[in-house]
This record gives sequence, C-alpha cells and structure tokens, in this order.
Amino acid sequence: MPLPRRLPALANNCFVVGEAKRADVIWSEGDFLALCEHMLNGNPPDHFLAAWIDSESGQARFAKARRSRADKRARWAWATITGKAKAQTSIGFYPSNAERKSRWAAIDFDAHNGEHEQARKRSLEAFSLLLQNPELHLILCASGNGYHLFIYTRELHPVSRWIVLLKQACEWIGVPVTDGTCEIFPNERAESHRVGKGIRAPGTLNPKTGTVSLIEAATIKPLLETLPRTWSNGVGKVTCARLGNSNTLSLQKSTNTYSLSTRPLIEGLLLHYPVQRKGTRNGILMNLIGDLVHKFGREISQRIVKEHYERYQGQIGTPLDEHMRDFTTGWNGLVSKIVESLSPAEANRFDTLRSEHQREGFLIVRAFAGAAEHKGNKEFEISQSSLADRLNITPPGAADVIRKLCELKVIAQTQGYVRHKKSAQFCWLLPRGRHKGNGITLSAQCRSQPESRGELAHRPRSAPREALPARRRMEDLNFRRRTSCATQDF
Repeated sequence: MPLPRRLPALANNCFVVGEAKRADVIWSEGDFLALCEHMLNGNPPDHFLAAWIDSESGQARFAKARRSRADKRARWAWATITGKAKAQTSIGFYPSNAERKSRWAAIDFDAHNGEHEQARKRSLEAFSLLLQNPELHLILCASGNGYHLFIYTRELHPVSRWIVLLKQACEWIGVPVTDGTCEIFPNERAESHRVGKGIRAPGTLNPKTGTVSLIEAATIKPLLETLPRTWSNGVGKVTCARLGNSNTLSLQKSTNTYSLSTRPLIEGLLLHYPVQRKGTRNGILMNLIGDLVHKFGREISQRIVKEHYERYQGQIGTPLDEHMRDFTTGWNGLVSKIVESLSPAEANRFDTLRSEHQREGFLIVRAFAGAAEHKGNKEFEISQSSLADRLNITPPGAADVIRKLCELKVIAQTQGYVRHKKSAQFCWLLPRGRHKGNGITLSAQCRSQPESRGELAHRPRSAPREALPARRRMEDLNFRRRTSCATQDF
C-alpha cells in the first residue's frame, strides 16, 4: 500500500506538517528549552547526552556529559538548529532517573540499509496507534538515518511500564525490537543501569549526517503550553512536574468502560453457566470457554472467567490460580482447533496478520459471519465499539482491525454506518473451512443440523472415525456442540 504524501487530519491541538520542517519553524526557543527541561526527568543538570562533530577527525561523537549543564547545552543546540552557532552541537537525554521513572519514551525506526520508506511506514503506523491515547503527546521526526517517534506524558511513570507500552506498540504494528531495525528507549537495561542509553532530542543536529532532524508531525502543543519555563528564564534548576496517580500509560482501554451492548452480554454468560454444586467446575469452565472463544479475545475472556469464579466461589473448591491455569489450557486448545479448521484461504490470511488483536479480531468476525449464515444471511454487523470491548482495545484500534481485514479481502463492507441507528454491514469473502472427507462446512448453519452433530469436525483427514479413541470422539463432539451454541447469540 503506497504511503500517503500527507498525514491525515488529526484531533484538535495536533500540529501536522505536510512537508517535514525544522524545529525552529514550529517552536520558539522557549518551547524547545521547556521540552528539553521536561526530558531531563528531574536528573542533575549534568545528566544528559552530549553529541557533536569532532573538529579534528570530523567523526560523530556521543558521550554522557561530564561538567556541562543541560540548560546551556540546550541553548547551544538551539543555536545550531537556527544556524547561528559557530560550532555545531546537539543534545540528548536518558529516559530514566534515580527512581527508574521517566516522563517520556521513544522508538527509533532505523533505515541504515536504505529501507527509508519501510521505516517511514512503520513510524506512521506507530504514530497513528499511539495517537489513540489522549494522555500521550507525540513528536515524529526524520532523524537522518530513519525516524524517531517520541512519546511524552505530563507525569513520571515507571520505566517498566514504558517498556511494556513500547513493546506493545511494536508488536501491534509487526516490527521486531532489534538493533539496526527498531530500538526502544527505555529498554530493559534502563531498569538496572543508572544511565542506560540516550537519544537526541527532537529537531536537533545528527552528528553522523551533519543535518538537523526534521519534524514530521506533533501533538505536543497542549503539553508545551503547561510546562515550566525555568530554563528560558536563565535558571538551571529544573522544576519537576507534580506527580499524579494516572495509570493511563497503556494501549488498552479501561476495563469498566464497555459499550452499552457488551455488559449485558457478559452478564448473560455469567448467568448461563452457573456452578450449582462442587465437582462440576471444570466441565462448566470448558463450556464457558467454548462460548467465550467465539465472542471475546483472550484478555477479556480471562477477566470474565475470573469474575465467573468469584461469583460462584462458594461452590468451587479449586484455588483460583489452578482455575486460571485450566482456563489457559482450555483456551489454547480450542483456539488451536478453530485455527486447524480454517480453509486454506482463511489460513493464508490469518497467517499474514501481525498482532494478536488482529488475529483475535479475525476469529471473532468469522464467528459473526457464521452466526449470520446460520440465520440464512450473508451480511452481518460489526459495531466498532463492541469489537473494541471484545478485544480490550480502543474504538480507533478496533477500526484499524476492521480496516486490516478489509485490506486483506477477508471481509467487505456492504452498507455504511448510520449514526445512532445502525452499525456498518459486512460480508465474509473467503471460503469457509470444509472437511474434505464428507464436505461438511464448519459453520453454525451446518452444525445446527441434527444429522451433522455426530460428525467429527476435527479428526485427522486420513483417519477413519472408528480409529479414533472414544474419549477423543467425545471431546470433538463436545467442541462441535460448544461452537455451535456460541455463534447463536452475538
């Protein structure tokens, strides 16, 4: 898919640059100094990364500052950006402090092997993904050897939480975190090392290329307007921002912000699978999983199973940790069976999906299609908010999943969304999984027929029915029954 020449329009207070521009075109010197002050993370004034071009060898040099002050170096770096410095220099910062916390993080998408367009595409995907969280303030810039994506928050957050966020983002867009391809700041070493690895501030000189980084897009303005300006007033001491109790450093949505249709669905499942006496827990759990696997992703299903356990705890003697281990085993087994039942075309598309949420979205939407087929319909609705609940992601994240399935020609939109009235309509484009031995379609429609319930949906293609152990036949039959019921009610 070709990259857009311009980024799409974003929310209010977003500054999007059609053509990448120097930092001094976008920010004032006071803005830049306030941003650098924020990036110091409350560290001592000499705790920063100095970068320059060696006057004798002409080589790039990077080192932790020794006796310099960050406020003075930041002014010098700004003079370099504006072309007023007699000798060029740059400045960078470390995404950690003595408490192993940071107000910012960054992802470096490298293009050292000439893969400039690929690095740009990845950086734009990550920018769009992280833009979904309004608590994150972003700057995307062309670094000279790739793209740097900076993520800022008002408060300090543990380095460990930043690492999880960055890895989630990279996993979601399908980029491995490896040197020379994609690096994250902070990384695991920052949890144990006092200094760790630093990165140049946005817009500053790249000593390796002799050019300044260019700003591609930024949503930093609301944050800049509220940051302390002690450096621009000539004071070297940093005034730390007030620490808050925000826990919004995540790509996940809040667990209790379900759409109107989702909570009743969850409540219905909890009531439909009561544990009325001891000794029945495991069987009921497996039936519940058989329903959940077609309606929710793993994260929400895990929470539902835990809520189910707590509701019926009086009739359950098994400890919670063992119960959740049983859930994991049962979930993995059922998902494997479903994936094995995919048609070659479905399996091909499924294998191209790069993130767990995309793959879970594929299976959920496929179940939507099966439920519609059971009712004699080719079209089915996909509610963006409902899919977001089911996958435990934000609505824009769910929109990305739907868009990806459309791009891969898994589904096609047949009718548009009507605000407050009707969700968009889609149809399933791929052949459904079939068993070659008897031609049975693994869909809700065929599973609902009495004569098909005795057939095994997942026996080895070369093995006759009689060759399978009785227990295996019963397991497959129970799986068929669970999956048939699970597609009835969405």
